[in-house]
Amino acid sequence: MSNVQRKPVARKGSHADEVAPGKKAVKGYAVAPPPPPLGRRMLAGALGSCTAEAGTMWLDTVKVRLQLAPPGAPTSLVGMLLFVARTEGIGGLFGGLTPALLRQASYQSIKMGTFDPIKAAIAKAARVPSNEAMPFWILALAGGLAGAIGTVIATPTEIAKVRLQAGASGGVFGALSTLHAEGGIIGLWLHPSIVPNVQRSFVVNAAELAAYEWTKALLTRTLRWRESTAVHVLAAVVSGLCAALASTPVDMAKTRMMNGDCGANMLRCLADVAATSGVLALYASLFATWMRLAPWNVINFVSLERYKRLLA
Repeated sequence: MSNVQRKPVARKGSHADEVAPGKKAVKGYAVAPPPPPLGRRMLAGALGSCTAEAGTMWLDTVKVRLQLAPPGAPTSLVGMLLFVARTEGIGGLFGGLTPALLRQASYQSIKMGTFDPIKAAIAKAARVPSNEAMPFWILALAGGLAGAIGTVIATPTEIAKVRLQAGASGGVFGALSTLHAEGGIIGLWLHPSIVPNVQRSFVVNAAELAAYEWTKALLTRTLRWRESTAVHVLAAVVSGLCAALASTPVDMAKTRMMNGDCGANMLRCLADVAATSGVLALYASLFATWMRLAPWNVINFVSLERYKRLLA
């Protein structure tokens, strides 16, 4: 056997090619691996979002209750949390979990599966060099389109989730049966709330995915941080804050329309809320929304990155 030792081959862009001769490589990685195939990206998106949904469902329920709160009901996050737990038990905080998981499995798998191809197609059309950082507007447009596509497909489970969180009984199949009775098979998707739902999804995902990808690129490419869990957490927190600021008013309109409290016009719904309760009422659930989106995004994106590496 030959005694000649082969030099380890460093992959392009890996942490190994940045280590000085004679120094031991630091455990970790410098850049993310190439994205897995479409099917595996979709699976990673579904697994990551279901992990986040199960861990933060109670916050989403409190947010929905705040958006639908009648006069005299608690108006703070903690107050509504205690009110629901006292009157309905802990289980009341997890109403709609089954349709929520069904929605995430369908919606997020489509969103995360289509985000990279849409982003690449827009970048190619805009003639962005492959060695340059992706412009923010491309990330936002790709995120918005991917989210809108996933939302259209997952609309029935989204409506069932909101109604169960608002206190409806009968479980997921009961909620879907009621929705079917209201408008038939087509009505499961062509519900009056689909327009604000898609609009809200476009805004949320444009802000969420663009902020996450841009922040992660800023930390790893500009500031030269190693891509790590800390980078993913920081990017996810920024992503959640941007999504909450951008989406709270349209999210309120979507929730009220899905629950039957508004008509089919999102702008008129927002105008009615502002006229009866004041402009600040449009952001009544901002803190609850951010408190829900921040941990949700952290769990989702950290889990997503792990699932992507596991499936790569």
